[in-house]
Amino acid sequence: MKAIKHILISAIAVLSLSACEDFLEPNSKSEFVPEDAVSLNELLLGEAYQRNDMSGYNIFLGLLDDDVEATPYQVPAEGFDATKYTASFTWQPDMFEMMDKAGSGHINMYESYYELILGANAVIDYIPGVIDTEDNINNVKAQAYALRGFYYFNLVNIFGQPYNYKPDALGVPLKLQSGIEAEENYLKRKTVAEVYEQILKDLHTAEETYHLLPEAMQWKKNYRTSLPMVQLMLSRTYLYMENWAKAAKYAKLVMDNPNFKLIDLNDVPTTGTDDSGNEIRNYIIFPTYKHSETIWPYGNVEDMFAWTYHGTNSTNTINNKKMHAYFQASEGLINTFDDYDLRLNRYIVKAPKNDTELMRMAFGKIYVGTQYYLPKHDVGIFGRCLRLSEAYLNYAEAQAMLGGDGVAEAARVLTELREKRFDPEDDFEVTITDQEEMIAFVKDERRKELCFEGHRWFDLRRWGMPEIVHVWHESESESTVYRLKEKDLMYTVPIPDEALQSNGELVQNELPVKE
Repeated sequence: MKAIKHILISAIAVLSLSACEDFLEPNSKSEFVPEDAVSLNELLLGEAYQRNDMSGYNIFLGLLDDDVEATPYQVPAEGFDATKYTASFTWQPDMFEMMDKAGSGHINMYESYYELILGANAVIDYIPGVIDTEDNINNVKAQAYALRGFYYFNLVNIFGQPYNYKPDALGVPLKLQSGIEAEENYLKRKTVAEVYEQILKDLHTAEETYHLLPEAMQWKKNYRTSLPMVQLMLSRTYLYMENWAKAAKYAKLVMDNPNFKLIDLNDVPTTGTDDSGNEIRNYIIFPTYKHSETIWPYGNVEDMFAWTYHGTNSTNTINNKKMHAYFQASEGLINTFDDYDLRLNRYIVKAPKNDTELMRMAFGKIYVGTQYYLPKHDVGIFGRCLRLSEAYLNYAEAQAMLGGDGVAEAARVLTELREKRFDPEDDFEVTITDQEEMIAFVKDERRKELCFEGHRWFDLRRWGMPEIVHVWHESESESTVYRLKEKDLMYTVPIPDEALQSNGELVQNELPVKE
């Protein structure tokens, strides 16, 4: 690995993501050293933010849970290898090797996240040497720590076991500086508990630093991290750790923030027109500041929906038939919605199965073009966001788990959320008084409200890792049933082979025997 030779910082702060070997000692004489916080702020965007023009972070995670199922068999396009999908959809222990052989492209999420962490580390390492106003320096510092905490949260929940199941199990290595280690000192995996401790440390550092800033600098519609973003991530982190009181505390701070309010789906028209004047269905697009629930948009649309959208509206060169997507929203998810729940037809996209039929797709709430979505984004296209309704659900779950008066408080908050998701004439009020019934109700509400936003797989992990059944159709007459058993080892994603090869001290997760 070599030291950075150049870091080009442009006025628009859009830099190409460097490979991990480009992040080394900030004291290298050959590199450009940022001298003020403005330069560091631009460096953050170029090297540490999961921007909308970058992919390789989520990819197949949406195929692992029970909100997705395979669509009916169709003759694959010439040269298409379905193993690209089935490797993860059927929870194969050698999924990365299988996906690579099937031509899936860059799928090493492990490496992708660490590249961003190294970017955040570089900025943190530079901070002591810059000269600028205290507010500008603190603004950069808060963002860098918020991002690093966010990325480690994702990494440990992908490649480590659930915190509430085995906190002493292996998590991921903690890379906390931009320098390199000698070959004999490659970073070893820390325990899940140790990684969570670091996540909390980073998020609390970000929180404390944001509080040093003027209120006007604590949140802006500028696609940067913010105080409410950090507070929501603290709520989520404490929820996963089953620290119910602190999860509720931080969720409440977000709920009480005057910058955000719940969208009333009654005010969202169900149809609109595209650029050609054709009538199309209108779906909610959350990763944009047009919506009052959006706290922080991030990520690439392609990462979030490509594998569940592939084939739609394309033509098979073998039989000249239009291809439909290989996956759709599962029957289990659809059956969770009441018929009069407005979210069913605002959150889940209907796309062509053939010339006459539509099917419910296994994605939603993101912009994929005017054929199915309206309105367009005004600035950028992002694939994910942190938003207000998660705070409501985190708060409700934490209160339900606390029990006692918390059950009534959970009912109150869920009623407030559901009032914006149902017609005023429908029965949206929550009147449950039994704790166990309320806990089950909160979980269903979370599944519906946050479907296809990257929560379900992580939620199933922390809710006991129940059995999941997936069916893959090899032909019109042949299907295979795959079962992810309760507390199965494959509830933790294997570490990619590339990562193991590049770090001799990295230990693979315990894997089941391939059948």
